[in-house]
Amino acid sequence: MSFNVAKMLQQAAELDAELERARFSGKSKDGLATAVVTGQSNLIDLKIADEAIRSAHPEEIGPAVVEAVAAARRAAGEVGIVKMRAVLDKDQEWQPEPVPAPAPTNSW
Repeated sequence: MSFNVAKMLQQAAELDAELERARFSGKSKDGLATAVVTGQSNLIDLKIADEAIRSAHPEEIGPAVVEAVAAARRAAGEVGIVKMRAVLDKDQEWQPEPVPAPAPTNSW
């Protein structure tokens, strides 16, 4: 079996860039926290419900945040592992996702 190392490295770099652009969200079961991570599992956004912050039990925020971040990272991991296997498994052919066009801006 032979591998085209240069092609694998190029595909790995393209996949890394794709995962950096991808966004995955997760929410705690109680709905107090919502997290957004990149496809590389980097946390980029965290929202905590106002009622949690004003609650008489602020200690509930920590576990909710951990749960939301873990859910978002699980979602990212599920997609990332499939795509990485396609790069490494030569029985599959991985193609990068098209880069989305920038959103139009309204100028008044």
